[in-house]
Amino acid sequence: MNHTNSDRWISGLALAGLILVMLAFPAHAWAHGPSEGGASNDDVNRLFRIVLWIAIPIFLLVEGLIVYSIIRFRRRTEDEMPEQVEGNTLLEITWTVMAFVIVTVLFLLTLRALQTDYNVVAGNEDTTPDLTVRVTGYMFNWDYEYVLGDSEETGVMTTLTMTIPAGKNVLLEITSTDVQHSFWVPDLAGKVDAIPGYINTMWLNASKPGLYTGNCAEFCGLNHYNMLIEVDVLESAAFDVWLAEQMAAASEFQPMGIDLESSMPAGDAVRGAGVFNELACNACHQPEENQPSGPSIKNMMHDALSMDEMTADAYLREAILMPCAQLAAGWDQCIMPGNYGERLDAQGLADLIEYIKTY
Repeated sequence: MNHTNSDRWISGLALAGLILVMLAFPAHAWAHGPSEGGASNDDVNRLFRIVLWIAIPIFLLVEGLIVYSIIRFRRRTEDEMPEQVEGNTLLEITWTVMAFVIVTVLFLLTLRALQTDYNVVAGNEDTTPDLTVRVTGYMFNWDYEYVLGDSEETGVMTTLTMTIPAGKNVLLEITSTDVQHSFWVPDLAGKVDAIPGYINTMWLNASKPGLYTGNCAEFCGLNHYNMLIEVDVLESAAFDVWLAEQMAAASEFQPMGIDLESSMPAGDAVRGAGVFNELACNACHQPEENQPSGPSIKNMMHDALSMDEMTADAYLREAILMPCAQLAAGWDQCIMPGNYGERLDAQGLADLIEYIKTY
């Protein structure tokens, strides 16, 4: 065997070994669909299995023919020329028709799944959700508003973490305020796009309590990687207690609005750290320099101290309640939501300012 043929055999064996190693990995290592906990899990897995059992014989046939051709028709001498074959009309028609039939079958099965089991319409008269959560995506966070059934407002809103009961029908109404995002918690369900001006729906019925994590699955800007999702699934009784506490707090809540003048209570930096994380401010304002989406928390305090016409407290207050009123040095656009005045009361705002001042 000459040197050239030896190299080919080594390359072929290496390729075969690589394929065997890849096939040895468990399938779930690369899975992108739901694994457990979601109402659509069984339907998606059923469709996946059908596609898999169609794909396996095709894969084996194609790869088998490739391996056979490599061995059977390999060049045995440097001067040998392969036999020239013009084609086989019947064979070409056969595999074209078979490919069309396979694609048609997969299309019809997928369409049926999307129109029946996998798709839940919010207006379905036969389906009343136990809880509706209005999911709003924006650069670079998620807000969740809770509605009992499909119409009873609770006044409760959370950021980053969505809390739902286990074993209950939860309807998500998903939208966006700026660019397109995609809501994806792989252990609960598939991806649903969050589109500005449009509401998509997702149906959840998580069977197991626990913390499920996900992220925005549509590139939406330089901080896309940090647009995380947490779904805290509680036992039904524990969820009822949590929601009652949240509703009681919401009923006593007095938002700041855009009030820049009235006096505020003394702030507490420890509580302010909790507010900072609860509102997911750290998605855009980390301590490190060169933040891609907003000034670092260190630079925020530097800018506040450098103002001549207002105090540091007044500057930070305006920057939180009216973030687009004046842009921080080095920034030429404002993507920060302007609704934090509705999310913070006087104490929460004072605590948040006090925490920022620690930098």
